[in-house]
Amino acid sequence: MRKWLAISCMAVVLAQHVYAQDKARELDSVVTHWTALAKYSGTVLVAQKGKILVHKGYGLKSHHQEKPPDENTLYITGGMTEMFTSTLIFRLQEEGKLSITDTLSKHLPDFSFSNKVTIGQLLSHTSGIHDYMSDDGLYSGGITSSRERKDIIALFNDKPLAFEPGKGFQVSASDYYLLGMVAEKVTGTTYYDALRKYVINPLGMEQTGFDYGRFPSWDKSQGYSILNNQRLLPAFTIDSTVSYASGGLFTDSKGMYKLAQAMLGNKLLKKSSWQTMTTAQTDSFAYGFDVRTMAGKKAIGHTGETFGYVHCMYVLPEDSTVIIIMSNDFESEVYYILDNIVSALHNQPYTLPKPRTSVFLEEARLKHYEGRYEFDEGMDLNVYSRDRLLWGKISGGEEFTLLADVIPDEFFMNSVDVEFRFIRDRKTNLITGVIIRQNRKEITGKKWQ
Repeated sequence: MRKWLAISCMAVVLAQHVYAQDKARELDSVVTHWTALAKYSGTVLVAQKGKILVHKGYGLKSHHQEKPPDENTLYITGGMTEMFTSTLIFRLQEEGKLSITDTLSKHLPDFSFSNKVTIGQLLSHTSGIHDYMSDDGLYSGGITSSRERKDIIALFNDKPLAFEPGKGFQVSASDYYLLGMVAEKVTGTTYYDALRKYVINPLGMEQTGFDYGRFPSWDKSQGYSILNNQRLLPAFTIDSTVSYASGGLFTDSKGMYKLAQAMLGNKLLKKSSWQTMTTAQTDSFAYGFDVRTMAGKKAIGHTGETFGYVHCMYVLPEDSTVIIIMSNDFESEVYYILDNIVSALHNQPYTLPKPRTSVFLEEARLKHYEGRYEFDEGMDLNVYSRDRLLWGKISGGEEFTLLADVIPDEFFMNSVDVEFRFIRDRKTNLITGVIIRQNRKEITGKKWQ
């Protein structure tokens, strides 16, 4: 009997091993496909039930080194920093240094709205405080060199609240800038040192810090605004005194995985704290964590976008799945890749994009698309034909070529990942507008001339 049990257990283990190998090959094939289309560059880590299925780099780490990223490659995390700031705040709450129900006035009384906003509302982006990262004044003062705190605070302290605290949702870097200051006030040290003491060191995140521009390491990736077969445009690095507690952290995929493991294992914080942190306070956001449904299961994590970088990390607690996608190409299709990986892991159907093929259209057909298109965002696009090609020019910009796709009324650009879908009136068959898609975002323009 024992012999048969042993054989049965061995068969189960072997089947699981074969499944994991097959799934790893499928996932690698998915990411490789996107990389071959010049739509991804970075490091991917996928784990399920404690077993890492894929952990490797794709694309280009830096044109200086001319080699792909790997599991040690460093990235500026952008908005994913919020998960670490939130973890720090909840650790301080467990130590009795603060409470998320505290009003800001208890710790930072000098702000005009301090008696109206709670720490919890800062964490959940329900404060209504003006986002300093969206303020033109920030960029006119420069963002690649060190900035005084008083200059950043001046960008939002006197601005009116967008809504009554707790009555709306609006992502604001100012919320997490203030949380960094709260952490400093209650610990008597810098935000950076507090995060290292309470979060980074306990998690064992060795290659992690804030001053990315001056951090000496061959593992650093170069961020790119454009990175494809046609064009390479390095992005500048935003200074960590500007992005601070809302987006200044850098780390590698291994560091992100350690946070995910802590979430799954209720480590670093009490189980009750993790549950509170990851319970949605609005439709899709908790305290520093995005909450959504993937493959019919609850997914918790965050996305991160900053100059030259775009990332995401999600944990699916039900089947202990971790998906980390970090990219040094701002135009990488990270969110489509995430969808593909989730579908592949859960044996659901998915579609991979085919390589784009351009065709030449007759001059008479190109004339159909000519005209001026106006967008709500204030942009004006002029479209015209020349030399059997369609050209576009945005007001104040340089002209560019729109390549005709094999799909009728669709065009694309080779130099950047931008698609144009022209809209026809069903009755008159005339072009009435255009939809421009970039980085999974769409804007619609109406033809007015």
